This record gives sequence, structure tokens and C-alpha cells, in this order.
Amino acid sequence: MLLNFRSIYTVAKKEFSDNARNKWILLLIGIFLVLSIASSIMAGHGEVGEMESTVGTLLTLSSMLVPIISIMLGYAAISGEVESGALAVVLTCPVRRIEVFFGKYLGLGSVICFSILVGFGSSGLIIAATTGHAQWGAYAAFILLTMLLGLLYLSLSMCFSSVLKRRVTSLAAGVLVFFLGLILGMIMMGAWMATGGSIEDFMTGDTSSIPDWFWFELLISPQDGNGAAAMLAFGTTEFFGYEIALPPWITLGTLGLAQLIWTVVPLVLACIFFQRRDI
Repeated sequence: MLLNFRSIYTVAKKEFSDNARNKWILLLIGIFLVLSIASSIMAGHGEVGEMESTVGTLLTLSSMLVPIISIMLGYAAISGEVESGALAVVLTCPVRRIEVFFGKYLGLGSVICFSILVGFGSSGLIIAATTGHAQWGAYAAFILLTMLLGLLYLSLSMCFSSVLKRRVTSLAAGVLVFFLGLILGMIMMGAWMATGGSIEDFMTGDTSSIPDWFWFELLISPQDGNGAAAMLAFGTTEFFGYEIALPPWITLGTLGLAQLIWTVVPLVLACIFFQRRDI
């Protein structure tokens, strides 16, 4: 049976309107705008810095903030409404579960993407006008990658919300995955050093002795993969002040594909569990 896109649009519009009415969108736009301008000033040592240096500073902050926002928007999308009984009322209408699910996902996803686009896009215009220099192609790639990171964590949080019965456990699961993504790089670094790796080689850019399994961390950590992809979009492999020689198979394309897989797989699982859930 084909999906009723009018029903999906109606649910998505309601989710977007609810967040607009609650001032969430204006708040997020303000946060992203202030965050990027502040990062530009930090990168420029008191003056507005160029886009590449701004993104390098901004990545550390956005890789924490964007996932948290997505988790907060998505963790109660299913389990919270099941607890309150609101979802049971919605499903008495002539609408299928999968249409409700995709409507919610698209509505919440549009809140995230619209806020990132307006917030970071406006700051990009300010930076370009101030410095007289713009790398619009790379900056647009950074914005798209940030949107993808937001959608990725929205998929994860809605997956947990579909599987788990209580919203508090959905929130806990989302936060746990978020922190695992943050510390996975340190865990892999510790494992490499425990097997004879040298931190001096890594810091000097001599990565020829680093095994391939170490670099898989960029594919399985959403935050680190997103940061590496954003820097590759600007044509640089400088991370935390060090120029890193990445293996040839770590490219913008492979990192982007890994992010897409991270987004699609939890979304499919969420649909399956939501269809089978007793409401």
C-alpha cells in the first residue's frame, strides 16, 4: 500500500508549527548564529576570522551541541506520546503508523535543518562581508554535514523512543550513545598506544605506523567522522593543530556515506519497532 504523503505532510507541519510556536526555532537560530560568530572571533584572535579557521574552531562546539539538540527533540517523539496517550488518539484518525512516524521525523528534522541553515548561513554572510573572503562551496558542505549530523542523532533518538517504553530511558540511551561517540577516539587512541603506538608519531604527522583499524574510528564515531569530513571539505587535514596524513580510503565521500548509513539504519529499525509496538 502506498504512503499517503498528504498525511505525512500534515503530521510534519504540526511538528514544525509546534516548535515554531514554542520559540524553539528562534532559540536554535540564535544559538547557531552566536556560536559561529563567537568561533570566528576566537579563530581570528579578537577579530572576525575566515571561514576555514572559523569552522575548525566551531566543529568542537557544534559536534556536541547539534547532537544534544537532536536528542532533546526526538527522545520523546514516540515513547513520550505513548505515555501521555496522545499517540493513541492520533492513531484513531485515518492515518497509518508509518505515516505518523515519517511525519514526525520530517517535521523535527526540518526544525533542525532550518535552524542550522539560517543560523550558520547568516553568520557565513557576516564573516564573508567582514573578511572580504569566502569559501562558499566548502562552507555549504559544512552546513550540509552539520544538518546530516543532526538528522543522524534524530534517527538514533527516535529509534530509542520507538524501542523503549519510557521517555526517560529513551533519553538515557540517546545520551549514552552521544558520549560514546565523543570518547571513542580516545578509546581507540589508548588501544593503539597499548599495542606499541607512539603519540609522538601522531603529533608530528608521521602516521605511516598507524594501522588501518585505528582509522575505522572515523567511520563509527558520528562526531569524529563529521569533523573530519568538514575539514576535508576545506581541503585540509589539520586537526587540533596537527597536520594528519589520512589513509587514501578516508575521503569526504566515504565519511559522508558512513554518516548516511548511521542515519538510515536506525531510521529503518525505528519504523519496524514502531509498527510492532503495542500502543
